[in-house]
Amino acid sequence: MREKAHFKRLSQYYDRSKMGYDSILGGSKHFGFYPKNKNISEKQAQILMQELVAKKLKITSKDVILDAGCGQGIVSIFLAKKYGCQIKGITILPFELKKANLLAKKLKITAKLNYFLMDYNKMSFNKRHFDCIYTTETLSHSINIGKTLKEFLRVLKKGGRIALFEYSIAEDNKFTKYELEILNKVIYSSAMSGLKQFRHDQFQNILKQAGFKDIKVENISENTKPSLNRLRKLALIPYLFIKLFHLQKNHPNLTSAVEFYKMVNKDLIRYNIYTAKK
Repeated sequence: MREKAHFKRLSQYYDRSKMGYDSILGGSKHFGFYPKNKNISEKQAQILMQELVAKKLKITSKDVILDAGCGQGIVSIFLAKKYGCQIKGITILPFELKKANLLAKKLKITAKLNYFLMDYNKMSFNKRHFDCIYTTETLSHSINIGKTLKEFLRVLKKGGRIALFEYSIAEDNKFTKYELEILNKVIYSSAMSGLKQFRHDQFQNILKQAGFKDIKVENISENTKPSLNRLRKLALIPYLFIKLFHLQKNHPNLTSAVEFYKMVNKDLIRYNIYTAKK
């Protein structure tokens, strides 16, 4: 029952948000990477973040890769087109599956890509199927992080690599009462059930318990802050009315754009890259 309610909330969240993602982020659902002291566009920063996925996984043309939470296929299509690898993307949202397939067909890269309607807690892939697995801001939507990681381990080949581009948060007692209230509203409305398990400097222990080794964590919050600041500026005026009428729960993206920027500056929220091997 809890799982069914979670998936319903997740579907509702993305259904309400898809116009914003399309118009502001071009269909992408991840932040951009801004090198220090370099003035680049958001589009360039998005590409650099996608390049970072390839770099952290050490992708080759021989790799078979799982994109766990593939969205509309933005990252997987970029990687398959540039590196010639085979990528299988999974999502639980039918509209994303349709858009990913249409984009792959438009860019003539379908031979390298397959998309499936699938929950990453219950994958139908065989054991030791993939050389690499990555997530880009999707693992926090897992209702059971431990189970998801065990599934990743199951379908990963021996010596296989993972790269998880995900947020982490401080312990609840580090937040003010208001900050914690906002955080919980956003978590609920955006169905980010797993985020509370991504605690600063602790999530690597969950990876270790799941069976991964050679675990590394890189905090790239400063490199993603310009992306968040851009969203914050776009959200500022509408958020004045949202806050005035206490509607944060109904508008998690606008709320997080403004409120999370402050929390990132206080190191309450970080953007990390977790890498590990089987």
